[in-house]
Amino acid sequence: MNIPIGSIVHIYSLLKFLFIVKKKREIFRFLLITSCFLMLNASIFHVKASNPSHSFHTDLTTSADSSLLILFNKGVKELRLRNNKGAELYFQQAEGSVNESEIKNYNLLYRYKVNYGVLLIRLAKFKDALIKFNSAELICKKNFGESTGKLAPVYVNMGNIYFYSKDNLKAQKFYEAALFIIKENPSASRWRAQIINNLGLVAKANMDFNNALKYLLEGLDIKLERGVLDLSATYNNIGNCYKDLGYYTEADQYLKLSIEESIKINGEGNSDLGNFYLNYAVFQSRQGNNKLSKEYLYKSYDTYLDKFGIKHPGTAHCLKNIGGIYFKEEDYLRALQFYQKALMSSTYDFNGQELDENPSIEQVDGQLTTFDIIDDKASALYKLYGRTNQVKYLKLSLDTYELCVDIIDQIRIAFQDEESKLALNKSENGTYSKAIEVAAKLFELTGNPIYREKAFSYSERSKASSLRNYLNDMDAKTFGGIPEDLQILEHKLKQDIADYRDKIYRERKEIRPRQDSISKWRHTLFEKNAEYELMVKRFETDHPDYYALKYDNASIKVDELQKELKEDEVLVEYALSDSTLYSFVIGHKLFEMNKMALRKGELERSITDIRTSLKTNDFSGNSMKYYQDYISAAHKLYQLMIAPYEEVIQNKRLIIIPEGKLAYVPFGVLIKEKGDPETLNYRNLDYLIRHNPISYQNSATIAYKRPESGFSTSSARKLLAFAPSYDNVSDSILITRQVHHNKLYPLPGAKIEVEKISKVFDGKTFIDEFASESNFKKNAENYDILHLAMHTILDDDNPMYSKLVFTQTEDSLNDGLLNTYEIYNMNLKARMVVLSACNSGDGKFLKGEGVMSLARGFFYSGCPSLIMTLWTVEDLSGSILMSSFYKFLSQNFPKDVALQQAKLEYLNSADALKSHPYFWSGYVAIGDTESLFRFSMIHKVLMILGIVIVAGGIYFIGKYFLSNKVKE
Repeated sequence: MNIPIGSIVHIYSLLKFLFIVKKKREIFRFLLITSCFLMLNASIFHVKASNPSHSFHTDLTTSADSSLLILFNKGVKELRLRNNKGAELYFQQAEGSVNESEIKNYNLLYRYKVNYGVLLIRLAKFKDALIKFNSAELICKKNFGESTGKLAPVYVNMGNIYFYSKDNLKAQKFYEAALFIIKENPSASRWRAQIINNLGLVAKANMDFNNALKYLLEGLDIKLERGVLDLSATYNNIGNCYKDLGYYTEADQYLKLSIEESIKINGEGNSDLGNFYLNYAVFQSRQGNNKLSKEYLYKSYDTYLDKFGIKHPGTAHCLKNIGGIYFKEEDYLRALQFYQKALMSSTYDFNGQELDENPSIEQVDGQLTTFDIIDDKASALYKLYGRTNQVKYLKLSLDTYELCVDIIDQIRIAFQDEESKLALNKSENGTYSKAIEVAAKLFELTGNPIYREKAFSYSERSKASSLRNYLNDMDAKTFGGIPEDLQILEHKLKQDIADYRDKIYRERKEIRPRQDSISKWRHTLFEKNAEYELMVKRFETDHPDYYALKYDNASIKVDELQKELKEDEVLVEYALSDSTLYSFVIGHKLFEMNKMALRKGELERSITDIRTSLKTNDFSGNSMKYYQDYISAAHKLYQLMIAPYEEVIQNKRLIIIPEGKLAYVPFGVLIKEKGDPETLNYRNLDYLIRHNPISYQNSATIAYKRPESGFSTSSARKLLAFAPSYDNVSDSILITRQVHHNKLYPLPGAKIEVEKISKVFDGKTFIDEFASESNFKKNAENYDILHLAMHTILDDDNPMYSKLVFTQTEDSLNDGLLNTYEIYNMNLKARMVVLSACNSGDGKFLKGEGVMSLARGFFYSGCPSLIMTLWTVEDLSGSILMSSFYKFLSQNFPKDVALQQAKLEYLNSADALKSHPYFWSGYVAIGDTESLFRFSMIHKVLMILGIVIVAGGIYFIGKYFLSNKVKE
């Protein structure tokens, strides 16, 4: 019998877990994967065990079946009575005494696995539970069919486990898979209410509270129609959602109702009450009612202690929240005492009672519950330093934040999907800022350079971590011994996944989307993702070098970076906390850190003001006001970002690693001297670009720590350039901003631009109707330079579907729109990509990751160097600038210097209007800036050999003539 690929994924996971687990210690550690999010947000999944049956359609033909049935029914009876410890004893007895290979009644075996998994979820042993549900899935698919209704509770509970781990995207995929199963099997519809409820909790976790409430109320209606008696968990979830929406009267009503219903149906002291009391305590704390909050926290604590014991994440979370009350009251020492107790409660083999003791990274094991406790402890230690001025508390705070950062890296490894990693970066990014602040304070107090380097390390680890992980994976495949045939299979699978995502995306854009088709494609995508996870795990297990390279999270050290930087280069990296701007200046023999206090909103306003001034192309009115606003904002930003380093960056090539929305600003337009506000003169302003070539990097680690893939050589097929035509383009392809009167306007300068640069660099050009997406895909992997002079369409809601617009042709394979996700999956060899396309470097900003621009896709595809635009660049001026840029490139200038010279040449010749930065400053260089004509290693070796041969020849010829002369 063929075993489905999706099932093999979970068999593999099962075997891997069993292989690596050290049983006694790890079983408890499994318990400690977090239910923190559930409790912090006052949410609970109420997962009922499937109803036990005392008779089965299949005859019990073996003693193994009989033994399992007896123990199973006893276990389920205790489970229904909420005697979790009693149920665990029976299930453990079954696990230890029954040989599963002898079981003939597969339905019984399936029910045993599901109910045991439900029990393990109640006990917060989520990794153990996942093993049971993986096994149940295999049993279902092998014996009852690929889409059997029995899969519904399996997928619901697996979704719950991922939700507890804050992998909301993966949780949602499992819930959607369960909905598909229900649609195929109406007999499984009893799970619908639970799935709808859980989708509401995912929406709530994503801060989409209105949709969350809609889901939760729908789930309540379904349960009422079905006559479900115990609605306490549903009431609790609705109350929490009302709380987050700010409807406190309704929140109070539903939260109290959940407690009353639970007591009425399940009795005083039932295990669910621990969570309901906790949620009500959190609500009261939000209201400022600390006394009532403490009362319910202690009720919750007593319930958890009685039902689950001291070593349980629920018990730990109660202790954490009690500590939080004292933190709010500024009794930091008392708060720390409870945080320390919470740490002992949340870990199996850590029992350190002193404040200077923390669990090891192995003891934490990626648990988000424990991470949140440690994060709170670090914050309280910093506050205690502020209260006492004792440096020991500051050092303890830094040590604790160091552990937090390590845990984030560990959790990120467990997330396979990039969107999950991005969500994690966004939610935990504040931890890096606090760590930088503490390290900087220690450097200020002690002068010890190790703290300055730590602050830089935290800044680096907070920058573009998802992109860094992706590039690590690329490098690992290249250098980690993955066979080429497997890489081809992986690429094909990734392409299939991208295609199904695209189908779903397109269908959703239709006026009347076909929900049946979307549902089927989602399920196929679910199976493809499972297959991809199997392949990744195979890479990791079979190729240890691949694993080591992929999960190397170490940031570049300062001394390593200094060795990489040339003597004429200075790198400036920025980091931002709530009220402080930190900047790190690093050169060949230079390392400085600067700290600048900011007024609330000061930097944000300056960025907005200068961005508004730069992007406007309306010069018909208020021209003097535009000018004054611009020079004021540009000079203000110069004072903040550059002035402290004027001396050390003089005559240097400047490399900028921006923080946050600074990525939207081209630093070249900042002005050193403000200029005369009464004389409108853009051309003669003292721009930073006049003093320094400027380029950008996503992070120093990405730029300088990746392994060498070889020495760049100049391809014989150097330039591939595209300039599409936009005649008769259908308006239906337009999505958001890249429009002019609801049309993609013509770009006559693009054609001129491509024709000019093709005279400077040999290669191939595609113009007008030949500038198609198909021609790009056929040729792009074979060229050294890619130049795309065209429109882009941005989609900030779904950045992976921002796209480059080629000529629209009748093509059954390609639609003329190259999506970002398609660029991700290309294998480009170009050393430079020029996106002379509007807004190619613009996009949605994500905390911890940066701007999710279309240009980012080319880094994913392997391109080390990009020239991109930050706004809609004017067509003809862009053409002039790019022609000049290629002229300087051909003269062997580095890319950043070539771009600087092109801008200065443009400024020197532009009239009063066209010298406005809108026309020339939008182009920026990011990534590698080396000249395109540097020699390869082979060329260098041959050159050295040639020199040696010539020198040797001269030497021997000279010696020969000298010898003859002596004889004469």
